[in-house]
Amino acid sequence: MIRPYETAVVIDGTLSDDAIQREQEQLEAFFKSNSEFEKTDVWGKRALAYTIRKKKTGHYVVFSYRASGDVAGMFDKHVKLNEAVLRHLTVVRDLKNEAAREAFAARKEEIRVDKMEDEDGDLERD
Repeated sequence: MIRPYETAVVIDGTLSDDAIQREQEQLEAFFKSNSEFEKTDVWGKRALAYTIRKKKTGHYVVFSYRASGDVAGMFDKHVKLNEAVLRHLTVVRDLKNEAAREAFAARKEEIRVDKMEDEDGDLERD
């Protein structure tokens, strides 16, 4: 059965930008070849909550895709020996939550635009 998944990956933050980009492209290629790939969301370099293999920073990337359940296991085997990947986590996405998140983001954008218009004085006041 095909389900929507999301895999978050933490790549070693001490690598060069080119090496991080190569790792990210390699992981994305895996998902494109084994699933219905949707998107890559790059969060960038961030401090880790705790040290992992003596590293204090990590480059966070989240992959969204649709696939059967065995793809998560295949990915686990794919990155197990990859020294550049510090951690990874795969979860099944809840589409109801995504719809609510999108509605919230749209409403938040409306409010932001309204505030900008108020500050510019574009709205007439009674």
